[in-house]
Amino acid sequence: MRQQLESQPSTFRRARWLRGATLVAILGAGLLAGAAIGRSTAPPPVSKGAAETKKNAAGLQVSNRTLVTLRGEVVDYYCFIEKGLRGPGHLECATKCVAGDVCMGLYTQDGELLMISVNHLRAMDPLSFKGIPDPFNRCRGMLSQTVDLTGYRMERLGQKILEIMDVKSVGPTTAQG
Repeated sequence: MRQQLESQPSTFRRARWLRGATLVAILGAGLLAGAAIGRSTAPPPVSKGAAETKKNAAGLQVSNRTLVTLRGEVVDYYCFIEKGLRGPGHLECATKCVAGDVCMGLYTQDGELLMISVNHLRAMDPLSFKGIPDPFNRCRGMLSQTVDLTGYRMERLGQKILEIMDVKSVGPTTAQG
């Protein structure tokens, strides 16, 4: 086999070596990416005590991720935090704020506010979601509406976040901004 390779032109050997090196690099990158995804999305270990913190494979503290469906109003996060504004009377301002990249939030029927986050995997690899509707962008058109939002609920240092997976309009809100 070695004699057979040595008798071939050097450009053929170089091309074959390059294909092999490329394959090894691609496989290595895939393994690293898979490990990173596994660390960030793996279910947290079962807690044995309230004081115990959960850690990923790299030893970093992770939040509890819980898949939930919550009903509430899609709000402009800043104006709601700053002034308590929401509802149809605030729709025009909320639309401008969100178009200018102000965060969106979900103000639940239980009076809780969660920041709405884009699906992390979609943000990291948007091409793999080509042709699949984006619920985060759909929320931009649902400001001041009551929705059922499904996603992963997380909390760290008092910040409550909902990583959106799906959103369905329930109807207009009756709150005034």
